[in-house]
Amino acid sequence: MSDDSKNKIETQQYTINPGTYHWTYHAMKALFKVLSLTVRTHGNPSSWLEGDIFLFNHFARFETFIPQYLIYEKTKHYSRSIAANELFADNVFGRYLIDLGGIPNNIDGLLFHIAKDILHQQKLVAFPEGGIVKDRRVLDKEGRYSIYSRSHNERRKLHTGPAVIALAIAIFKQTVRDLSEQENTETLSLWAKELGFEDKQQLLELCKKPTLIIPCNITFYPLRIGENALSNTVRFFVNNLHHRISEELLIEGNFLFKDTDMDIRLAKPIVVEDYWTRLESTITTTFVNHSDLALKQLLNKVEHNGNLNNLLFRLSYQRNANRIRDDYMHAIYDNVTINIAHIAATLIMHFVAEGKTHINKKKLHQLIYGSIKELQKSDTLSFHRTLQNPSIYRNLLMTKSETFDLFLKSAYEANLLESSGVYYKFTEHLSAEQDFDSIRYKNPIAVNANEAASIPQVRIAIKTSLAFKFDKQSHRFAHLLFEDELLEYHWDISQFKDPKHQVINQQQHLTEKSALPYLLMPKKYNGQCVVFVHGLLSTPIELKTLAEKFVAQGYISIGCRLKGHGTSPWDLHKRSWQDWRQSLQQSIKIAHCYSKDVHLVGFSSGGLLALMVTASHHLNIRSVTACSAPVSFKDPLSQLVKITHYTNKFIQKISNSDGILPFKANLPEHPHLNYHHTPIAAINQLLILIKKTLPRLKKINCPVFLIQGDNDPVVAPSSYQTLAKHIPTKLLHYQWVSSNRHGILYENTEGCQQKVIDFICQQNK
Repeated sequence: MSDDSKNKIETQQYTINPGTYHWTYHAMKALFKVLSLTVRTHGNPSSWLEGDIFLFNHFARFETFIPQYLIYEKTKHYSRSIAANELFADNVFGRYLIDLGGIPNNIDGLLFHIAKDILHQQKLVAFPEGGIVKDRRVLDKEGRYSIYSRSHNERRKLHTGPAVIALAIAIFKQTVRDLSEQENTETLSLWAKELGFEDKQQLLELCKKPTLIIPCNITFYPLRIGENALSNTVRFFVNNLHHRISEELLIEGNFLFKDTDMDIRLAKPIVVEDYWTRLESTITTTFVNHSDLALKQLLNKVEHNGNLNNLLFRLSYQRNANRIRDDYMHAIYDNVTINIAHIAATLIMHFVAEGKTHINKKKLHQLIYGSIKELQKSDTLSFHRTLQNPSIYRNLLMTKSETFDLFLKSAYEANLLESSGVYYKFTEHLSAEQDFDSIRYKNPIAVNANEAASIPQVRIAIKTSLAFKFDKQSHRFAHLLFEDELLEYHWDISQFKDPKHQVINQQQHLTEKSALPYLLMPKKYNGQCVVFVHGLLSTPIELKTLAEKFVAQGYISIGCRLKGHGTSPWDLHKRSWQDWRQSLQQSIKIAHCYSKDVHLVGFSSGGLLALMVTASHHLNIRSVTACSAPVSFKDPLSQLVKITHYTNKFIQKISNSDGILPFKANLPEHPHLNYHHTPIAAINQLLILIKKTLPRLKKINCPVFLIQGDNDPVVAPSSYQTLAKHIPTKLLHYQWVSSNRHGILYENTEGCQQKVIDFICQQNK
């Protein structure tokens, strides 16, 4: 049989089947709608199309199918994957793998097949770790990169296979370009025919494109160890499961059937041609010119470079393949998507290494928060979405943290931590040695710490956080908290940029200047703080003029931004009164970092909210001012809000829409301060806030100043009488203002701003 005939048979044997590829893609797409796994991709979107070889770390068996799915989804290009020969038995499964682009790792001319496919715009997907790295340990005791190899029972570096393939393709492309310059048309025509191109010009054009390796990191979050539907079902039907299979069903079943994020981050492309110098290229071209090798034979020689007679070529090839391997190894592990479990685990393992047996809960929470803030200073790190949104990670300091609780749940289930009053106690299991196939469920804290160990910034951030004295450096702590207020605004506004949102967003007149919270420092500080709370639909700038007057009096002024405001009416549509209360409590926490004497000034619904939180004695409010605080409204249609709201909720459930009337038009007195659309859901939340607030007002134990316009077009003046009935009489001060406008505090009607200043200043006498 001729070489051409043999090549044709081999090519047909490992040809990708478009039909199989297509239905597998659609089957996986349908499956993702059922599974609880959320796949998120990050990095330069163009890399999916421009990349030739995609390399991934390996932590779960099912993830080996996902890169091909994503590449096809984003580019409609097929992918090759090299797998162990034993998987390609002469059966249905073996044929299926071949149809999907699988190719055995021991076939003759492997490099030729891969090179040919890449030149024909197919991709290569590889996992250079060579197996699942269950312990996520990628550094040895000396801090050098290595992973555990089950087959060799030792630690080693990642495989150089992808580097060898990429370098061979890059060398081939350079050789084609050199031969073209030398007008060696005979060899180029032979190679073009061998590769299935129409002519040598088509081959030359493709060889002008650089060979790109795209290192990718896959990070799963969270790592759960509880039982799941998959593991329970299999155990029901199969007794005495092998230990390794049981462990994988447990861990991977949780990934698939419990809410899990799979973040895939594409690193900067590695340009393989950059590793092959002009001198080395000259050696290669000379070698080709003095041989009669066909392309397949040449690539076979490169693939098994130990057989090459040219010593310089052989040494250069191996050296550069190792350089490429080291670079993609670093890139893969440098792009871990950092989450709260990484930071908490690294801190805990640090204390265990120091011989500590417990840690104060509040202190650990502060250390985690401090580490997060330190890490955020880096513009090269990758963060999980929960570390980009302050309203999630900051809850570690304020209220219950769902993300940290997920970490604790696994730690408690594995008997690694115990809750003992104000302490977390470390058990002996934290430092116990675990075998490779049990560490994921016996010590998830060690696994999380191992995954973050390759990021030096994590260790540096933790060291810095450990040196930070939260109680003694309260002003610096306040700065971190206020920074989160700004970050939260930018995060919130970024979540409502879809075309669905833009229709209403474009009708708003707000600017970032009006929407941002503020922290104003006086030149001569009098030791007290005032927190300003804007009204429903409005923004922090609503009370900024008054805040600046307080600064002139020596007060620190803090402008609170209530959740859902200053971003998009769609944002407010999703928020609850508890979210607004949380926003105010965060501003109060910042204020208490500066002073024990904190005053609240709120307008409209912001005033009502200020009254509510003042009733919570643990917040230690010195005085509260509420202007135009609503209890009842002038608009008779406000009574229909609940009916409309629940109708919207019902329509949402049965039609997956936003209801019959999610918003109503608003004509604000101050168009540059307020939304022009009122979410029905937000009015309903305000009605709930009113109902929740009134019975609590009797608990207020500080001076209260109520201001109300006598002909307010929005808030019925009777609201004042209702509030006054619930507030202890001896603490109540009030002021009526003659006005037919709602925004009397912003407009400073009858000098009411000075009246607020006088009231608060009197509390110091």
